[in-house]
Amino acid sequence: MKNGKLTVIAGPMFSGKTGKLIAMVDIFTRMGHQVLIVKPQIDNRYGGQQEIHSHDHKNAPAILIGDESSSEIFDQIFATKADKIIFDEVQFFDTQKIKEVVQKLKKQGVHVIAAGLLYDFRRHPFGATSELIGLADEACELFAVCQRCGNFARHSERVAGSQAQIDVGEGDKYLAVCEKCHVIFGD
Repeated sequence: MKNGKLTVIAGPMFSGKTGKLIAMVDIFTRMGHQVLIVKPQIDNRYGGQQEIHSHDHKNAPAILIGDESSSEIFDQIFATKADKIIFDEVQFFDTQKIKEVVQKLKKQGVHVIAAGLLYDFRRHPFGATSELIGLADEACELFAVCQRCGNFARHSERVAGSQAQIDVGEGDKYLAVCEKCHVIFGD
């Protein structure tokens, strides 16, 4: 059995991460691969449906994962016999659980693709994304366009909501901004 691999796609909100995943699903499917998308149950945007949605209004079916143990998550995923597993919004998964699941999947020869925010609205590392980059066979950092000045944007700025690290939202709560334009919400 050959070893799998881990690909991590990181970037701020509005950088096209989910759109890239949806395009990858299309390509992998046409190549004959079995693809499974997994998203965290906490991502309740778009009505909490069993789909991932890009900001450019594309979608693809997904399974939802909540508080299951890492063994239960692995068993549920592995039972599908998919050879390409895509995790969207990986920053929302429990870091230790997702690392265990990814490592088990790789040992079974599965190609895992994980996409998520690298930083939270305060510019602190967010969830499992940075740790998965450290384990990745390949990584890609995407950038958005700063919604204030037009430069490349590396940060997600919160403009409404709470002070909690996790506050799920979209354009109503967040902007993509560059280092120069970034303001920390509540400061």
